[in-house]
Amino acid sequence: MPIPILSEYQEQCLLVQYLELKGLLFSKIAQETFTRSWGIKMKNKLSGVRPGVPDMIIILPTQKLLFIEMKRSKGGRLSPEQDKWIKELNNCHGVIATETHGFEEAKNIIDHLLEE
Repeated sequence: MPIPILSEYQEQCLLVQYLELKGLLFSKIAQETFTRSWGIKMKNKLSGVRPGVPDMIIILPTQKLLFIEMKRSKGGRLSPEQDKWIKELNNCHGVIATETHGFEEAKNIIDHLLEE
């Protein structure tokens, strides 16, 4: 029986559990914008919601900010807006922004950065 591929949400929940175990300060950046309501769409836009902002922000003890755009381990790709955000964030001093495919990849990146 094949192992099921976790959803992006499930992968991100694993990441949240790991970050809590590590005692890191982090937050999900609530950017979900799907709605059929034009009123909500306009309210989101006027209040500053922009497409492409990465899913997670993590403060590392090395005084760096890590932004992660989480994708499921198989499939998923960056939108043009997500790609632009990651590139622009990486131009900021003390900021690392990346796309990860699944919890294990995100964990490995965090572990590597914590060892620096």
